[in-house]
Amino acid sequence: MMNQITSEYIHRYLISHRNTSGPLERTIHLHPNAYEVMLFKSGNVDYFINDASYHLQPGDLTLVRPNDMHGYFVHDNLPYERMPVHFSETFIASLSTDQTDLSSCFTAPSSHLLHLTPEQCIQFESCVDSSIQYIDKNIFGCDVWIRANLSIILLLANSARQQEDASVNDNLPKVIQEAIYYINANFSNDISIQSIAEHLNISRSRLCHVFKDHIGISLWNYVIARRIQQAQLLLKQGTSITTACFESGFQNYAHFIKLFGKFTGATPGKYVKFQEDLENTNPRVKSS
Repeated sequence: MMNQITSEYIHRYLISHRNTSGPLERTIHLHPNAYEVMLFKSGNVDYFINDASYHLQPGDLTLVRPNDMHGYFVHDNLPYERMPVHFSETFIASLSTDQTDLSSCFTAPSSHLLHLTPEQCIQFESCVDSSIQYIDKNIFGCDVWIRANLSIILLLANSARQQEDASVNDNLPKVIQEAIYYINANFSNDISIQSIAEHLNISRSRLCHVFKDHIGISLWNYVIARRIQQAQLLLKQGTSITTACFESGFQNYAHFIKLFGKFTGATPGKYVKFQEDLENTNPRVKSS
């Protein structure tokens, strides 16, 4: 069912410091209009982003772009502590300058995983916790402090990107990596679970079982999700709804409208209007 993948829109920003215990089901979700950085503090956790899965280590920093599918799998009862920070596209643009594009750490052609030094971790944590305090107190100048803290968080991510070590490894089984690679290259074509299985020389049932076990959603839902992602991208670029439907791999317009609504919570027309409203919004600092 499509409700296995959820969409969440972010209004300006969202700052959290979370600590949970106990094994959790695999989750997959996305933010159509927002970037996310998350500092991992502790736990036995695998983190999935788009087409790769990473076993997180303390100090790891995950970077997620708008419409990136991402989620986690907690293996045991060890405390899972993390600090996710979300920025809407318009808000992150308001923090950037002509000289410094703070979103550049997300657009670099490399992995979604970076690592902070102990000193950078302390600074990141301080910015998150103090921002949460300013939001709760709503004192004079809190908006300025929050903007400053969020700018520093993004500067830390960009600094880590510039110093990154290319030794990050994807821990997905090879057959899943190959399946995702094939889907990403062919989702706009008329593919099926059977054609994917035949390409990989594996049985359909075995492929579906392994994919669901490691990703948390069914193989076909992943194909649909990739098509919806592409349709959203095309719509944001000004492509007509009909063209976006067929260029993203859907063969039936009515079926596309139905699935788009289940996946995003809005019809394609409302999604386009929402994007237009975002473009016309002058972001102000406010807690989500």
